[in-house]
Amino acid sequence: MNKNLKEKKECLIKFMNDELYISNSKKNIDNFIHKNEYKKAFGLFILVIERLDDERKKYLICYYSENMNLGFFR
Repeated sequence: MNKNLKEKKECLIKFMNDELYISNSKKNIDNFIHKNEYKKAFGLFILVIERLDDERKKYLICYYSENMNLGFFR
């Protein structure tokens, strides 16, 4: 029972860390885009995507494809 509880706790901590990482990364990417620093924005986007699992990758790609009118996301 203790082991199962520990695994759930670790899973929850990882999920929360991932959500914080995504949130902060989105802010940084958006700031780079706002400053017209597209190389930095795209570079950070790639780094973030590489770290995430498939579900979160889809979420972030959808976020930018819906909120930006950039041809390379289509």
